[in-house]
Amino acid sequence: MNLKWFRIIDPKLIPPKYIEQIKECNFTLESFTKVLSQDCVQIIDGKAIVNPLNLLFVLANPDFQIKGFSWMVVDPMTNSLIINSFSIDNEFWGSGKAVKLLEEKALEIKEGAKLDRVYWITRCPKHSEKYGFKRSKHVLMEYIGYGKSNRNEGETGGSSSDNDSGAIKLSE
Repeated sequence: MNLKWFRIIDPKLIPPKYIEQIKECNFTLESFTKVLSQDCVQIIDGKAIVNPLNLLFVLANPDFQIKGFSWMVVDPMTNSLIINSFSIDNEFWGSGKAVKLLEEKALEIKEGAKLDRVYWITRCPKHSEKYGFKRSKHVLMEYIGYGKSNRNEGETGGSSSDNDSGAIKLSE
């Protein structure tokens, strides 16, 4: 596909369309940019250093045109890589090409940092299962209020609310 990953520390380099095309996200373009601007760099002993646990990447073509991005974090307590966001031009989604790019980058980080696992927070688990991901034993739950149920609400990803894990684990 001729796309290459580049680590960045300024989310303002990401074309807004890639952030805005993330469906059903719980953040705005402004909050995404503000929080990641603060989290990508840490101030330690008065010096700015790149945060090694907050990984922001763009995908660019040979002309350095950005075609997508991914935001990942390393959780040192569980020794895991967590893919929080992934967005790419629609032209690269076909036949799992985009997921393959993400998988290659995630495995590179996992192996390089000697991490135990990779989780992908996604709203489309059935799609991810086609490309080497499996549902995790751990489930991302959202609190809606004690005694309330969302069983009758519409779903995304084609799974019932009884078995939709929301968190995906990369096959090892």
